[in-house]
Amino acid sequence: MLLLDANVCIDVLRGRPDVAARLEAHGPAGLFLCSVVKAELAFGARLTSEPLRAADAVDAFCDPFVSLPFDDACIDAYARLRADLRAAGSSIGANDLAIAAIAVTHGLGLVSDDRAAFARVPGLAVASWRDA
Repeated sequence: MLLLDANVCIDVLRGRPDVAARLEAHGPAGLFLCSVVKAELAFGARLTSEPLRAADAVDAFCDPFVSLPFDDACIDAYARLRADLRAAGSSIGANDLAIAAIAVTHGLGLVSDDRAAFARVPGLAVASWRDA
């Protein structure tokens, strides 16, 4: 059971073959998106030269996946992770922190190419689907 980070979704949307092949091999069962990642994707679509087409592509990509919200169930994990990382002097970005809290709350591993940031989160298994 894995949560996909935005960079994985972007790789697939841009046709990166190694990442797309791993997604296809896995299939949508046991893979999740979250509201924070979907917001990042929607923002990115608005920045393109063809925002309506890009938004449609994002929606089509997201449709097969269950999307987990950042909700009250995530608050304790978020607060604990943020305090622990801050105390260790190894804070991560706000969106990454919310994504990590969602993953931890739901007992999910994370697929992300930003392993440097997410590796700081205790107990969070992080994998990359990029070949190189």
